[in-house]
Amino acid sequence: MQWVLFGVVFCGLYGVNGNRYADDPAVQRFQEYIRINTTTGGDLTPAVEFWTRLAAEQDVPINVYEYTKGYPIIVLKWAGLDSSLNSIQLNSHVDVVPADESEGWTYPPFGGVLTENGRIYGRGTQDMKSVTIQYYEALSRIKANNITLLRDVYMTIMPDEEVGGEDGMIPFLQSEEFSALNVGLELDEGAPSPIPIIPLFYQDKVVWQIKVDCYGEAAHGSTFPATNSTATGKCRNVIDALLKFREEQYIISTRATIFDAGVYTSVNLNRLNGGTANNIIPSVVSLTFDIRLGTRVNEDAFQAQLEQWIAEAGENITLTYISKNPQSPATVVSLSNPYWRAINQAARSLKVPIIPIVPPGSTDARHVRLAGVPAFGISPMANTPLLLHAVDEYLPASTFLKGINIYEQIITKLANIPSSDTSPDPSVYIVKTAL
Repeated sequence: MQWVLFGVVFCGLYGVNGNRYADDPAVQRFQEYIRINTTTGGDLTPAVEFWTRLAAEQDVPINVYEYTKGYPIIVLKWAGLDSSLNSIQLNSHVDVVPADESEGWTYPPFGGVLTENGRIYGRGTQDMKSVTIQYYEALSRIKANNITLLRDVYMTIMPDEEVGGEDGMIPFLQSEEFSALNVGLELDEGAPSPIPIIPLFYQDKVVWQIKVDCYGEAAHGSTFPATNSTATGKCRNVIDALLKFREEQYIISTRATIFDAGVYTSVNLNRLNGGTANNIIPSVVSLTFDIRLGTRVNEDAFQAQLEQWIAEAGENITLTYISKNPQSPATVVSLSNPYWRAINQAARSLKVPIIPIVPPGSTDARHVRLAGVPAFGISPMANTPLLLHAVDEYLPASTFLKGINIYEQIITKLANIPSSDTSPDPSVYIVKTAL
């Protein structure tokens, strides 16, 4: 609470000191949204109230769905002329990863501080509260300027993207409510780029997270059992196998272009737990690995290899899949896809280079493509350091405001694609890449 109050006071001081962005209503809404602590798994009621108020200000319908208690899915509708046509879904997520104040944040992570040099600090500035507000501001401008949209546009705000979408996007895609939206294309999050381009994700690497429990006989720390009979010894064998594979993939990654992280599979040992006392050999040691499959990896073959490594590491070792998503198909990035053509047209008119890439991570869009709906991920943050999940996450106010202009053009182009240009079956704009 002290951090939040400090942030509010700090922002107020910088406003009266003449920061040229401080009085911009869009910037103020962005700051307000950042100040709502929406850490994954927390109370999202204030965020629902925030969006209910903003929907009322624009006089647009809002619905809130909960398929799991405490995980609200927020949907705002911006009506077009012809609801029989496939709509445009502008997706984002409200949840953010934890921000530990003790890690050295210069400004409070939920303060939404605007500094003298025009940077807006806070958890979610890049991932991805900026995009949600940019959608809203772009649509509000379109409405204020009396620009007619042919197709319905929906803003959808998910509650749990950061932990896989099990209570958000996944059940939503299976619902009658999603079916009623009649979505033709989904836009989702992209990522900042340190160079003057805007990446556009057309496919996601999928998440496999595994937990490996290695069991051995507990004993006094003075005893000296054979290494491979201990839980730690067995875990070492598992670690050796997976990190050997990791090193092979790392070498491939060093040769890959920035446009295709799909050529390699990333592996990271993110948690190691075990032991009860300094003088007791533990009976169980647990390892948690985060794996992002390369887009050309055959899932069955990789699962077989993974299970073979575990079997070869020793007896009494169990493998649990925490997350095991199927491979994501790709959205067509050629002029045969009218949605891609529309984005290209907007980019050319703005003189903004938008480059299709496969990112190293994954978004909710992977679930959308699996449901038969094409999806692109784009966050207009060119010339911006990558600070997703980082301490002192920030976004320049100038980049934030420019992004509203970019979305205004993209949304207008997408929502006004003539009905004759698109297939009523959006899945024709998805391809399964060859394995």
